[in-house]
Amino acid sequence: MNLFLKSLGIVGFASCVCVAPAQANTLTVSGTLFKNASGTTFDTWNINLLTAGSFTVDLKAYEASQSNIATAGYYTADINGDGELTWLDPDTYLYKNDGHLDAADALVRCDDTANNCAVYQNGLTAATSPVVVTTHQQSEVFVDGSIHFRRDPWYDVNAAAGNYSLLIADYRLDPAEAAAGINQNDSFSAPSNFVNPILDHGDYQIKLSSDSLNFAVSGNTITVSQVPLPGAVWLFGSAMLGLLATVRRKFA
Repeated sequence: MNLFLKSLGIVGFASCVCVAPAQANTLTVSGTLFKNASGTTFDTWNINLLTAGSFTVDLKAYEASQSNIATAGYYTADINGDGELTWLDPDTYLYKNDGHLDAADALVRCDDTANNCAVYQNGLTAATSPVVVTTHQQSEVFVDGSIHFRRDPWYDVNAAAGNYSLLIADYRLDPAEAAAGINQNDSFSAPSNFVNPILDHGDYQIKLSSDSLNFAVSGNTITVSQVPLPGAVWLFGSAMLGLLATVRRKFA
């Protein structure tokens, strides 16, 4: 092997062993939905996706393992550590964000893990929607931190760049109700026979994570962008180019 090719091999090997992949990023946000005379409220998180990519949505809300205290394996857990147990059965929706929450902007719904997920809106399909949702598999374990495995949605999103809205509601928020701003005639539902349940509000927690995207939150707006390469990677690349140029001159 001549000197030039051998040096190229050294440079390539050094690049492989010294450049670490970009690290995954995770963002956790939380909120509370409320019961009023008309129904229950819902929250809207604006997601500004600056680049096409994939991320995972993992929502935890229902703070009991079963919906009936007499069911085998029933137990409760305070997910957010606030000293309360609340009973939000979360239902999530992704809309196009054009400044107005219109029924025509509804893209896809994801209710429970592996149930009512994904349900595309307005005639869209997985092949035509700018947002494709893939649910994780349902299993009777809380591997994602959820307590009630049948109620808390957990899914992957693959989306084109654009502005979206992620709606968090109690089951179920129709597009007309979303446009009206209230989940009409809805109530929170505690496990059967639970004594003195909290039914005026429900808490939730969302974890967003990705192998290739970076999350930044300001108010209710989450900006999603590519994870930047560390500065050391650029310096290393410059050094390799300099070494390669030196080798070429020496070979010449």
